[in-house]
Amino acid sequence: MQHTEHGGAKGGGVSPKRDGPVRAGGRMQKSFKRSFDSLADIFAFTESFFEAESVGPAHRHDVNFAVEELFTNMVKYNSTGKSDIRLQIERVDGSLLISLVDSDAQPFDVTRSPPVDIHRPIEEREPGGLGLHLTKKVVDSIDYQHVDGCTTIKFSKNLR
Repeated sequence: MQHTEHGGAKGGGVSPKRDGPVRAGGRMQKSFKRSFDSLADIFAFTESFFEAESVGPAHRHDVNFAVEELFTNMVKYNSTGKSDIRLQIERVDGSLLISLVDSDAQPFDVTRSPPVDIHRPIEEREPGGLGLHLTKKVVDSIDYQHVDGCTTIKFSKNLR
């Protein structure tokens, strides 16, 4: 599994409206309100992409798990943020490339979250971190970038 951090300039472009996904070839993107209530719409969005791209059930589960974990962390740990969170899914060759962009965020590098000792008794564990630990296990690569208040998290899932 690849975990990297990159600097660089913040990406520009037009932010799509929340009322419908923008689809181009094997790519879809849509912005979602910063709310746990957006999860149903997010899953409808990802399912629409999966259907259009004939993505199998096992891969769907892994991608939805990772998207849910990363999105809910963006909402939970930045509840005062005002911007929507943009989700993009793209199929490139035999992989899915997924990005979540929060343009109103404090830095938190998900690739540097501490490992979780899953063999330790639950009573002895500190709460937190298990979702990110499991996310790193179900994706093939994860990348974090934070520039000028904008967090971008990208991950890939190999379909082969």
